Amino acid sequence: MKLKKMPKIKVRNPVALSPLLQKGGVHESEKPKAQHRKARKEAKEFLNKTNWL
Repeated sequence: MKLKKMPKIKVRNPVALSPLLQKGGVHESEKPKAQHRKARKEAKEFLNKTNWL
């Protein structure tokens, strides 16, 4: 019986710890769709919290 290949571990970016880059951690960045979704959600929340009167 053959064993499945194990998934590769994502490479971490040591430069991401730099305070000049203003990043949160050393994990690989999110996918573009996830970033877009996050940005849209934050915009919606901001608009909902705005006092329009």
